[in-house]
Amino acid sequence: MKKIFLLLAASMPLLGASAQDEIIVLPEGDDPVVNIIIGDKGQADDVQIEFVKNAPAKLNDYGLPRFAIVGNDNKFYLGIGAQFLGEAMFDFGARNESLIGFIPSSFVPATPGNGAAFNFSALTSSIVVNAVALPGTKDRVGFFFKVVTHDGGNNYGFHLSHVYATYRGFLVGRTSSLFTDGAAMPFTIDDQGPNGSADYTTFTASYTGNITDNFKAAIAIEQPDPDFTAGREVAYVTQRIPSIPLFLQYEWDGGKSHARMSGVFRTMQYRDLIEAKNRSQLGWGVQLSGLANPLQPLTLYWSATYGRGIGTYLQDDNGLHLNAIPSVIEEGRYKLVKNFGVTGGIKYEFSRHLAVNAMYSHLLNSCPDGAHIDGDAYRYGDYVAANVIYTINKIIATGIEYDYGHRKLFNGSSLHSSRIQAQLAITF
Repeated sequence: MKKIFLLLAASMPLLGASAQDEIIVLPEGDDPVVNIIIGDKGQADDVQIEFVKNAPAKLNDYGLPRFAIVGNDNKFYLGIGAQFLGEAMFDFGARNESLIGFIPSSFVPATPGNGAAFNFSALTSSIVVNAVALPGTKDRVGFFFKVVTHDGGNNYGFHLSHVYATYRGFLVGRTSSLFTDGAAMPFTIDDQGPNGSADYTTFTASYTGNITDNFKAAIAIEQPDPDFTAGREVAYVTQRIPSIPLFLQYEWDGGKSHARMSGVFRTMQYRDLIEAKNRSQLGWGVQLSGLANPLQPLTLYWSATYGRGIGTYLQDDNGLHLNAIPSVIEEGRYKLVKNFGVTGGIKYEFSRHLAVNAMYSHLLNSCPDGAHIDGDAYRYGDYVAANVIYTINKIIATGIEYDYGHRKLFNGSSLHSSRIQAQLAITF
């Protein structure tokens, strides 16, 4: 029987990336990544499968501890792991202030004499707890917890990345939105990754169920986040209606390939100060995403996302207040921004130790009719990345990556920046 081996995923070169391992099937006889330190050592293969199922799907989101404890009668698996990511990065072009992600929307002009920068970082190192009770039964319960060693910015500290529990298809906790298809995002050393991909962390309560052997569907309620552009005639009010994402997914090739259609609906409330009354806007988005292995060493990744008022969900738009902007025709009203993102990627494995990834991503924001958007708002951006990843063994991996970004504002100004980053990953 073939065993599942988790490649220290396209591991991790330079700049802040936490890299979850990608599943590859190896010939019989290869040892699993997980080592049992207490309990039945013959269960390593089953423990690894359960840990992978319980971890986030995004490739550069570490979730597989290398060591585990197996309880009596194999009714409980516990893995407590850590990943050190030591990175060196060289930036040139426009300034990218983040040491964690390469983010086109945050580029600023370089001041004279500051056209390049060299930095070291271990900000995206992490600690993980991955636990499964009653594995292999219908009453299986999972718990996942992860913190990273930054404070959400360029300072060292602890920042909660994931905390959630699972039971019988239900998932409750803080993690990636159900609208995110993490498995369809190509691997980057850069912690953010493709700017036009949908990837948003929030509190979610979801249910996923199988329709047939190849089809599954899911629906969730999630914490709302309006993130409007401020205006004189409108004001923020507390939100009362959760966002509702859902998807339908078709899988083939033993689940290693899939195509997913996703949607999200989000009713956002605000205060009309002209008429002194609360109003609502219904934002919506659709996404087509997936990955496929047309040839054994080749993997293709894709996603295309379009909607109105869904800037929160797209990587580069998150936090930029680009869900809605004030109307100039109807005072006291908001208009929803049109948001579009597309990503395509490719991975080629020359061997189980050596892999190459390349990708392109684009994000576009369009001003709605009857509204005015500030000239310094983010209009569109491009993201290109390519990396070479070498996995030395189960514990150590390294790699190097080149990132290129282009940002254009509504006033027509443009900036370009590049980053070369290398990374050493040590995973326990």
